[in-house]
Amino acid sequence: MRVSTLSRPARTLGVGTIALSVGLGLLTGGIGSPQSASAATPSSAVATTQVFPQTSVAFSQSGITVKAAAYQAARSKAAASRMAANRIMTEAAKHKGKQYKFGAAGPKRFDCSGYTMYVYKKAAGKKLPHKANLQQRYGKAVAKSQARPGDLIIIRSGTRGTHAGIYAGGGKMWAAPRTGKTVTKQKIWSTNYVVRRLV
Repeated sequence: MRVSTLSRPARTLGVGTIALSVGLGLLTGGIGSPQSASAATPSSAVATTQVFPQTSVAFSQSGITVKAAAYQAARSKAAASRMAANRIMTEAAKHKGKQYKFGAAGPKRFDCSGYTMYVYKKAAGKKLPHKANLQQRYGKAVAKSQARPGDLIIIRSGTRGTHAGIYAGGGKMWAAPRTGKTVTKQKIWSTNYVVRRLV
């Protein structure tokens, strides 16, 4: 009775010991080796993953930098254009009330194209010829709906420019109208006109 009682724990202990030994063997032997092999593989994968995203981020950052520079340049150009347009409007208004005289280009008297020629040269350094028909060939063509103060307005007969002015907003322009009139802000009375942007 004593022997059988003592032998049962010994068998139980023996089975546990064997199980523990097998478990440890699997951990340190069979499983241990693949673990170190698989550990090497993920670390390579991690390294690879780190390289590609970093390259991607570098390209992305470069793209963002280029876009930011282009955006800043566009903003600077727009700001310079607005400032030039403001100078043109200020100069145009300075000559309000001056008499019209055919062939005159200021600063005391003006005809229509002489007035626009003088104002653009004085305020923005833009050289225009002394003929409305020739002035319509200068600057950038702009849709009527996109006209802004400071743009050149050329009223036409057919395709020929016959009158010049400077857009003042609200469907009006600064101009030297005709004999007996003075420089004033007048309504653009014709629908046949073109808009040219010089600044």
